[in-house]
Amino acid sequence: MNEDLARYYEEWWENPRDPRGPIFKRLNGVVRKFLPPGGGRTALDVGSGKGAIVGFLREKNYRVTALDLNGHFLREIKQRFPEVECLEGRFGEVDCPGPYDLVTAVEFIQNLDRPDLGRFFEKAAALTGHLIVTVSNRNSLHGYWARRRGFIKDFVHVYTPREIEQRLEAGGFRIIRRRGVGFLTPITWLPDFKRKILPVWLARLVNPVADRLLPRLCHLYYLEAVKNRPEEVKP
Repeated sequence: MNEDLARYYEEWWENPRDPRGPIFKRLNGVVRKFLPPGGGRTALDVGSGKGAIVGFLREKNYRVTALDLNGHFLREIKQRFPEVECLEGRFGEVDCPGPYDLVTAVEFIQNLDRPDLGRFFEKAAALTGHLIVTVSNRNSLHGYWARRRGFIKDFVHVYTPREIEQRLEAGGFRIIRRRGVGFLTPITWLPDFKRKILPVWLARLVNPVADRLLPRLCHLYYLEAVKNRPEEVKP
């Protein structure tokens, strides 16, 4: 499974043939906008890919650790950001030398089944008091279409915003920011993003308004959460 996952992202991560590219770019813009100043504090970026979020964290003056399954991606990150510490492997199996002031997991948790998702939040809660995650939304048009057409890979798991919110709250986090991205995400009739039936131009026209009005129905859902005070933590 690790090999299939790494191979898929090697081919499709930031691939210009992926019609969803403008939506992911918009999500990155949301992450970049709301990242608080680092001031030399520490951050762990889980599922770093080719390093977009790592770059935003460095811009904000964080001391960054990047974690990814794909060693090739990590070597690219190290070339661009020699000061970044890189960890290769699965988040649940790698010894992360925390704690960290911030943990980011952007476009990551969709690769976790429910048992691994639970372990992710448990480990994240032990590593940080400030967490940013994004959700590939089961309740979105994109999520519905991908399931109906059988496009979802074995290593992709979609969740509802409410399920992730509940897991954050159960782990002692308080959600301080929510955003939806991609109410309309370009979809295709065939696998591997062939035969586009919802064009990019329409998504660009509709999403600035729809993302704001209907965030819980968007393809991607952004959540930022901080640890509650002890008296606020739910049993």
